[in-house]
Amino acid sequence: MIKPTSLNEQILFSTVRIESILHNGTISTGTGFFFKFNFEPEITCLITNKHVVEGAVTGKFQLHESTIIDGQTQPSGNFFTLELDRFMSRWIPHPDDNIDLCAMLLQPLSSEARRLNKIIFNIVLDDKLIFDDIALSKFNAVEEILMVGYPIGLWDDANNLPLIRRGITATHPFIDFKGKSIGVIDMACFPGSSGSPVLILNEGTYGTKSGTMIGSSRAVLLGILYAGPCMIAEGEIVTKMIPTSNQPISYTQFPIHLGYIVKAKEILVLGKRIHEVLRRRGENIGGATSAAF
Repeated sequence: MIKPTSLNEQILFSTVRIESILHNGTISTGTGFFFKFNFEPEITCLITNKHVVEGAVTGKFQLHESTIIDGQTQPSGNFFTLELDRFMSRWIPHPDDNIDLCAMLLQPLSSEARRLNKIIFNIVLDDKLIFDDIALSKFNAVEEILMVGYPIGLWDDANNLPLIRRGITATHPFIDFKGKSIGVIDMACFPGSSGSPVLILNEGTYGTKSGTMIGSSRAVLLGILYAGPCMIAEGEIVTKMIPTSNQPISYTQFPIHLGYIVKAKEILVLGKRIHEVLRRRGENIGGATSAAF
C-alpha cells in the first residue's frame, strides 16, 4: 500500500464507499468522507447526502486498517468490513430539509473496529479547508477541481481505493447558483458519486485571477456532489409478436456532464447542529484520532 504523502494521495484515504441496504433488500451505493470540526473538543464525522442513506436499515463500510511504521501511522494494506444496523437513524441531518447533507459520528465505527482489534486509518478533511465568501470572491470563475468517490459504485476493491475525477467549476465558486447554497461543476457525474467531496487542489503553484502565480500548494473544499441535470430523450420500444398494438414510448435520461454541489459552507451549519444534538443528548462529543489532511 502507498504511503500517502502528496495532497492528491492523501485524498484517496479521505473517503469511504457507503453500501446501504433497504427494507426490500435493495442495495444502493454512495460516497462518504471523513471530516473534523475543530470545536472544543473536536468532532470527527462521516459526511454524505441524506438521500444516500434514506430508508437504509443496514449499512456497510470497507475501511483501511492502521499500522505504525517508523513511528508514523500509515495504512497497512489490509482492510476490513463493518456493518451497522439501524443505519438511517445513526445520521444527523442538516437542519434545512432542502440541504442534502447528513453526518454520522466516527465513534460508532471506531468502536466496532476496536471490537475486532483493529484501528481505522483515514485522512480527515476539516473546516480549515472551507473558505468564506470574501476568500472565494478572489477565485477565478473557472478553477480546476477534483472529485473523489465511487461513480456507479466503481472502486478499486483490491486496494480499497476510490476513483478521482477531474473537471472545472461551471459557476463561480463565490456565486450561489439561482440564489441557493449550491454550485455547478463541469464534470461527468453519476450515481454512486453522491456525497463525494469536490476540491480545488493545487500542488506546487497556482494562478490567481489577477494573473499572479503563487509558489505554494492550495487545498479548498468547495462542496459535496448531490445531484446533476439530465437530458430526457424519447425512444421507441420495439414491440414484437403483437404488431397491431400501440407502440409505447420510453423516456431515457442522459447526464449532460454537469453536477450540482452543496456548498461547503453548509457543512459548518451541519456542524453546529451536530454540536447541539450531542449537547442535548449529553453524549461525549469527541471523535477518534485521525490523520489530518
